[in-house]
Amino acid sequence: MRHSARNSGITWIEVLVILIVVCALMMMALPRITAGPARGKSVMTQSLSNMRQLQIATQTMVKDGVLKGNPNLKLPGDTGGKFSNWAESLVPAYLSTNAFCKLLCAPGKVVPSLDKIPTMGESAILVYAVSEESSSNTVFLTTANFTNTPTGGTAPLPTARPYGDKGFAVFRTGGDGAIYRANQAGPANPYLIGAFAPLCQ
Repeated sequence: MRHSARNSGITWIEVLVILIVVCALMMMALPRITAGPARGKSVMTQSLSNMRQLQIATQTMVKDGVLKGNPNLKLPGDTGGKFSNWAESLVPAYLSTNAFCKLLCAPGKVVPSLDKIPTMGESAILVYAVSEESSSNTVFLTTANFTNTPTGGTAPLPTARPYGDKGFAVFRTGGDGAIYRANQAGPANPYLIGAFAPLCQ
């Protein structure tokens, strides 16, 4: 009676097959592993770009207000601190309704209706009541998951939209902005302290 002399160890072919399967699984999983943080950062960068466009339009409007002597063309805090006053000054003279609404949108927030100017509750961006007396470091715009206060603001909540606690974007009156990690909120960061509240309806 002859028995098979086959070795019970793994052959090189079997090792090669296992490596190919593991590599294939890793290649399928890698986009999902890296997409979360990278995508969140790219969307926050888009929001920062949107804030820049809102700031440029606002500054253009304010300069026109000075040149034309129009008392309605002012910074948000100088027009009664209402979102609607600031928005109606910008639209349609400086931004179309469509462009304005797109600039205030982000994934995870309700897209505003394009037949009306959106209210702050629908916006992915908070607008602060900055005025002519504001310094260039005063916070003008932030993503809606972070509310700045005179004491620096608190860390974004995981359920806060549009970005949860992945981070937040801030744009200042002077025309510069940045993306911050959630743990960079608070009074330890002097650039996140502003003397103004977000605009009301």
